[in-house]
Amino acid sequence: MKKQLPFLLTLAVALFIMFGNYTFIGQKLQITGSIDRYFQVSQAAAFMVGAINLTRIHSTNILRRRSGYYNSVVLLLCLWAFFLLGLIKGNADKTYRWVYNATVVPMESTMFSLIAFYIASAAYRAFRAKSFEAVVLLLTAFVVMLGNVPLGDVIWRGIPVIKDWIMGVPNSAGMRGIAIGTYIGSFATSLRILLGLERAHLGGGS
Repeated sequence: MKKQLPFLLTLAVALFIMFGNYTFIGQKLQITGSIDRYFQVSQAAAFMVGAINLTRIHSTNILRRRSGYYNSVVLLLCLWAFFLLGLIKGNADKTYRWVYNATVVPMESTMFSLIAFYIASAAYRAFRAKSFEAVVLLLTAFVVMLGNVPLGDVIWRGIPVIKDWIMGVPNSAGMRGIAIGTYIGSFATSLRILLGLERAHLGGGS
């Protein structure tokens, strides 16, 4: 019953959404609008459960003075202070906006800047010209990077044109192929879930 009930619930909701999207009656009754509102409520409840779980875990770290417990103190203070500020003032308040822009935005920029070093390291390993494919990748990346900076236009005016062609033709074709493959894979996985052939999401094997 632990697996049958979630499967039946998933099947019922999926059929309900398909009926609302692909039938005239469902579109007229705006069934999917109601489902979207229920989804938003469920999402908010899931976030709240996550916040409570975080509080429980990090409170234990603080009480037991585990290694790095001061990080847990900072996390809980920021989490609940920001939550209470938004709850009291609302997300349109100037103070709320200022706190967000003064903390979250700079920290996101810092995280992305740190990721840049990992990207540079991965690019160095990937761009080693050990094969014909690696040479093509290296030359293409070099042309695209030159085309994105003013130096490329100074060296030769055709570099930005070549860059635009690379991004517009081969890159677009490759991205569309990847997207089509992703859509087909998602459809196949969804179909397996609806038919009950895929049950890994229920906590067991397929």
